[in-house]
Amino acid sequence: MKRTMFKRLAALGLCCMVATSVAFAANTIKKTITVEYSGIKLVVDGVEVTPKDANGATVEPFVYNGTTYLPVRAVGNAIGKEVGWDGTTQTVYLGDIPGQSSNKYLDPYQTNYASVYQSDAAKSFSMMGEKYTQGVRFWGTYTGNYAYYNLNGHYSRISFDVGHIDNVDTRDGTLYVYADGEIVQQIGLTGDMQTKHVEVDVNYALQVKLVKSEGTDRGAGEYAVANVMGIE
Repeated sequence: MKRTMFKRLAALGLCCMVATSVAFAANTIKKTITVEYSGIKLVVDGVEVTPKDANGATVEPFVYNGTTYLPVRAVGNAIGKEVGWDGTTQTVYLGDIPGQSSNKYLDPYQTNYASVYQSDAAKSFSMMGEKYTQGVRFWGTYTGNYAYYNLNGHYSRISFDVGHIDNVDTRDGTLYVYADGEIVQQIGLTGDMQTKHVEVDVNYALQVKLVKSEGTDRGAGEYAVANVMGIE
């Protein structure tokens, strides 16, 4: 399942401009143009989007010779596409870049009773003596531990390592994987478990939720998922 918002924008005659600083090629043609700024709004699926560049500064759309120009980064972000720029070939990429893997590590956009690790070498957790710097650590003694991931229909599968946090609460539990609200896999959690590498078919879901269930009235022990990756 692929998003087609960019195609729809093109069909409406809307062009995109690159809102970033680039090194221009030697054969670049420069000319002065007159454009119209008239408070153009960008609305995607009923939600107004404020176009911004890579530094977070607002970039206003404009009209030139009857054509509306939108900042490409804002359009990419609005439709869930990564935006890339190759200064050597003067090419803008929305989504996959030919010759490069589209698989990527994923960070949750919402958690409850959990700590998020985002590849910071100074912050890590350990499972079976191995340190991890990317993932989610679910706290013990609490119930209702979860992490939401926004996949935007990009991936057929997700993969991750799951295990018990070293030297902490060992109560049993279960990790449930939901794809668009339906359970697609469940994994038993025990204090003496080996760290497992898991791949789950999510069938291009828009959203995935990982839930650590309660093992007792006080909740399950401390467990984590590490190196969560979306796979095409």
